[in-house]
Amino acid sequence: MPIVRLTNYVEAYRVRALSPDIHRMAGRDDKNALTEFVNSRILEGMKFGLGDVLVDIGCGDGCLLRMAAGKVSRRIGVIPTREEKERLETILPDVTFLTALVQKLPLESESVSHIVCNSVLLLLDSESDVTAALQEMARVARRHAKIWIGEIPDADEYEELHMYRGTSEWDLLRHLRKNAGWRPALGMGRRLVRGFLGRESLVLNSARMFHATPERLIRMATQCGLKLETYFRHQELDLRGDIVDSAHRFDYVFRK
Repeated sequence: MPIVRLTNYVEAYRVRALSPDIHRMAGRDDKNALTEFVNSRILEGMKFGLGDVLVDIGCGDGCLLRMAAGKVSRRIGVIPTREEKERLETILPDVTFLTALVQKLPLESESVSHIVCNSVLLLLDSESDVTAALQEMARVARRHAKIWIGEIPDADEYEELHMYRGTSEWDLLRHLRKNAGWRPALGMGRRLVRGFLGRESLVLNSARMFHATPERLIRMATQCGLKLETYFRHQELDLRGDIVDSAHRFDYVFRK
């Protein structure tokens, strides 16, 4: 797998599921402590009861579902690829895993008391996909169910960070030369050569990021039948391990 060109995040996570390190499925490379921190905050905010049914949509490496053991009556993880499902079933055999997209959940209507959809909607292709996802969450949620929708950026982080999003090697080199200088461009050139020769794996991803201001996201969710309970700026860990507010991302808690 020398140079892989991806156009959507489903294929990106299929590739992640092939890594020897299962934590890469969380989408936070080499940041296991951050994954644990984010999921601990979700657990605190959701306030589960022993009779609750938890669905984690886009459950990554299964961290939240593992941490929720003994706190709910049933745990269900939804992931988009068979490769992810097979990996997760080996480490969490007592959890139900379903292969599906958030836009079409294989769950009965009004069957779930708690839904977590963290760092997922930003990976969808369009606003219509996000609307379909919100409608599906509202459909499967019981009355008064609690829904956590997390890490929705209010701006395009890729653009702000000058991250290349495309599948052309030459465009990548030009992008690096323009935004970072010759040294990073030359370094990437060497990596590309090794990739062409099959000596190094390199992923080029052209998928974009959905972003919405809190006002816009709340309006979309309300139109889909969800009522806002609260929202707040997402928190994460910096390089020193200190808790800091995200520059752009917000977390939301809704009720059915």
